[in-house]
Amino acid sequence: MIAYVLAGLTGLALGSFLNVVITRLPAGEQAWAGRSHCPQCRKVLPWHDNIPLFSYLNLRGCCRFCGAPIPWRYPLVELAGGVLTLALWASFPFDSLLIAYVPFALALVALSAIDLEHRLLPDVITLPGIILGLGLALILPGLSFIPAAAGALLGGVSLFVVGWVYEKLTGRRGLGGGDVKLLAMIGAFLGVASLPVVLFLSGALGSLIGVIMMAIQGKLRQGQWRWAAIPYGPFLSAGALIYLFVGERLLGLFYGY
Repeated sequence: MIAYVLAGLTGLALGSFLNVVITRLPAGEQAWAGRSHCPQCRKVLPWHDNIPLFSYLNLRGCCRFCGAPIPWRYPLVELAGGVLTLALWASFPFDSLLIAYVPFALALVALSAIDLEHRLLPDVITLPGIILGLGLALILPGLSFIPAAAGALLGGVSLFVVGWVYEKLTGRRGLGGGDVKLLAMIGAFLGVASLPVVLFLSGALGSLIGVIMMAIQGKLRQGQWRWAAIPYGPFLSAGALIYLFVGERLLGLFYGY
């Protein structure tokens, strides 16, 4: 029981750090440079305003100094870090695979949040992520380098080809280079067998959410759904996380065994 509590608390703390990454990277700042500060008034925050979840509730969602509202993204990312880390511990208790899967899952959270806010998937996360996935596949007993290398290569190439074909057929850019690198990172961590499942899940989720958003905004009737821009990174990340937890069962359904 104590191990589960520690896993959850560790995840909350890591989620708090993810918020720093999500805020600073798009602004061109170093994630590890300097103490946390309010993005509005730039006041340095005391330690007791950085306690995951508690500080947001205690401050009632506003900065202590200037009263600016704290975006909902902050507690949601902290909660996601805690839940994912706890779920990974429950799925892989005392397993060396946690060395790979915890940073992988947290990187997906950070990339999803940045993509939603800025339509950006920073190379500073995806490229080191690819290298880390391949490196850990060489040394961790539960992973294999050949499937990881094939996953990184085919993940990047397949999505690049899809984006290229879409652009040639429609004259519009459908996928960015960040999406290509993200799928390569996913392939490096989860292996080549995961790619069809992740692509299917991300496409299904993206289509479902896209239709719902267009219906809410009234664009379906106007025909604007054809050109609606929706960041794809969160859906790739969601597909990867689903595969991470129930991959074996999904492979059985996908490949029919």
